[in-house]
This record gives sequence, C-alpha cells and structure tokens, in this order.
Amino acid sequence: MRRVKELASQEALQATKLKRRVTRLTLEVEELRKADRETKGLLLEKSQETLRIYASNNDLLTEVDSLKKEVGSKDEEMTQVMEALTKLEVEMARLKEEVVRKDELFQQTKVELTSDVADFYAVGFEDAMAQVACVHPGVDLSQTGLNKTIIDGQLMDAV
Repeated sequence: MRRVKELASQEALQATKLKRRVTRLTLEVEELRKADRETKGLLLEKSQETLRIYASNNDLLTEVDSLKKEVGSKDEEMTQVMEALTKLEVEMARLKEEVVRKDELFQQTKVELTSDVADFYAVGFEDAMAQVACVHPGVDLSQTGLNKTIIDGQLMDAV
C-alpha cells in the first residue's frame, strides 16, 4: 500500500506539474493570440498606410507627369520667344543702321540747304544793292554788307 500511496503521490505531483504546465501553456497561448491580434491589427494599419502612400505616390507621379508636360510646353514657348527676340534684335540692328544712314543724309542735306540759303541770301543782298545803286546812282554803298546790321538807326557790325 505504501507503494500505491507513493505512486499516487507521484501521480498527484505529476498531475500538479502538468496542471501548472497546462496553465502556463494556456497563458502562453493567450499571450500568443493577443500578440497575433496585435500583429494583425498593426499589419492592417500598415496595409492601409501603404495603400494611402501608394495612392499619394500615384497622385504625385501624375502631377510630375503633368509638370513635365508643362515644362516641355514652356520650353517650346521659350524657344519661340527666343527666336522672335533674335529676329527683333536683327531688325533693330537693321533699323539702327538705317537711322544712321538717314541721319547722315539729313546732316548732309542740312549743310547743303544752309549753304544754298546763304548763297541765295548773298545773291539777294547783292541784287538789292545793285537795285539801290541803279535807282540812286550817287549813293555810297561801300559801308554796307552781309555782316552789317542797323542798331538805333546806326549801321553796325553784326555780332
């Protein structure tokens, strides 16, 4: 009987150990289940975040493509503007040359006209002196000239 008691005692001890082990394993299983739920929750959050990032990334890629097209359009526009500017610069240089030529022609014409006016004035003065000498043959006209002027009734040298 003693042996039966020993065996029963050993079995009770083993049963206690098994119960403790089962309790410990049950707690571990619960912790693992809890960790699994938390992991699944985090995985779901990360999946949703990944989807948001992916959608945002697609939006950004679409915007980048749109901006690239806009830059390409602006580059073409800039090329056209630069070509137009080059044409205008060439035209402006041509017009400046034309202005210089016309100014030279104007200055030459001005000198010629001034000379013609002076000659006409001198011829007219000489003709007037000849007419006065013809009408009044005895009058002394030697003190008259193109460089003379009348100031206060006196014949003076023009300044």
